Amino acid sequence: MRSNFKGNESGPILKGVFMRASNPCTGICRLDEKTGWCLGCGRSRSELDHWRTKSEAWRQRIWKKIPQRLDELGVKCRRFPWTTEEIQNFVLSSLNNCQGTWVMGVVGAVAEFTVVGDAPKLAECTDGMITAFTQNGAIKMLINDDVRALNFDPPNELLRPHVVLAVKRDRGRLPITENVADLGEDVNPLILESAKRVFDLGLGRKEARFCVRVNEGESQKALTRCSGQSFDVALPKISLPLRYDSPTRVVETALGRIEVQGQIPTPNANSPIGPHTHLLPDHLLSERALPVGMELPRAYLPGAIFYPAM
Repeated sequence: MRSNFKGNESGPILKGVFMRASNPCTGICRLDEKTGWCLGCGRSRSELDHWRTKSEAWRQRIWKKIPQRLDELGVKCRRFPWTTEEIQNFVLSSLNNCQGTWVMGVVGAVAEFTVVGDAPKLAECTDGMITAFTQNGAIKMLINDDVRALNFDPPNELLRPHVVLAVKRDRGRLPITENVADLGEDVNPLILESAKRVFDLGLGRKEARFCVRVNEGESQKALTRCSGQSFDVALPKISLPLRYDSPTRVVETALGRIEVQGQIPTPNANSPIGPHTHLLPDHLLSERALPVGMELPRAYLPGAIFYPAM
């Protein structure tokens, strides 16, 4: 089913009326001994027990109390009271109105999707699958009932929030590849091109994988020679061919993928305007999935982070 939401109908990032209060649960179910509030969602035992049976107006009132409670508890991870459709609408609005940047990957290996110009070439939602295209890039996200919109900002910064889209761990992880690997032909590319063969660079991370889609050039030859080698061993042998050929970069998470084209800059150069990637071995050593201050409950895998435009 194609969504009838049009991104330009929404002004401020969080403008809109919630259709129905979703469940605030974040996957941490433990009561604070002093306050009696859940350390994950900020509800009391009584509120937890009666959440399904009470009225919608009652649930909305509890939702309004939760931010202050979590602030008192010192809990940073907060769930937005958005239904699945509202998450879809937020994403479409952010894309159509060029309100910020979507990032997928892990610390040290990310793809960034920013719309170039006044509007994307295409942004649509069909059966929960959001796709958007702009100069040198494309993004795809499957937003269904397994996706949660989370935030780690202080309550006074929620007018322009960072939004973390997290995916229930039960939805399934990406295949983990410990070494450079030839994955064969990319059967579901977003950007149609002659290059079809995909290589996983072998970061060995459960949260994301960093791939390149190549044609029969020097990059493919170098990657083929390095197949089976660890990323650290292969990097000195593949970095120059990859920078010279600048093949399409494909970063995937449990939520979807971002594809990036265009010249790969030299290490000390500024990042280009619009979609681009970062592959920084020193930052990968942190082994962090998300930046400092964003600690996901174990029930979720990171999907994407939205950074609002300044």
